[in-house]
Amino acid sequence: MFRAALIILPSLASMIASAAAQPAALTCSGSLLEPTGFAPSPKTATLALGPPVSIDTGNGPQRASLVSNNRLQLKFRTRDFTGEYFHYTGDLFLIYRSGHLARLMCRR
Repeated sequence: MFRAALIILPSLASMIASAAAQPAALTCSGSLLEPTGFAPSPKTATLALGPPVSIDTGNGPQRASLVSNNRLQLKFRTRDFTGEYFHYTGDLFLIYRSGHLARLMCRR
């Protein structure tokens, strides 16, 4: 039994380490709000919490620059928008330079 534990423990530790090294990927869905007040359109995204933080809104993954990260909020920026993800609620807001706002709910 002791010999079996010596074989299993190192492999278990390596599996845990590799799982911890992979970024958590979240699937997000919600709606894109138009600044003119038209009906919202559906929006989906995949958010990888990294490091590095990246987001895929349907045009391929974009690497995001981290603005701040604390226990409540992760704030990041891409070329097209600023994103704010709230850890406790799973809310993701994408604030586009064009004036659009996307509100999404993320799940693991």
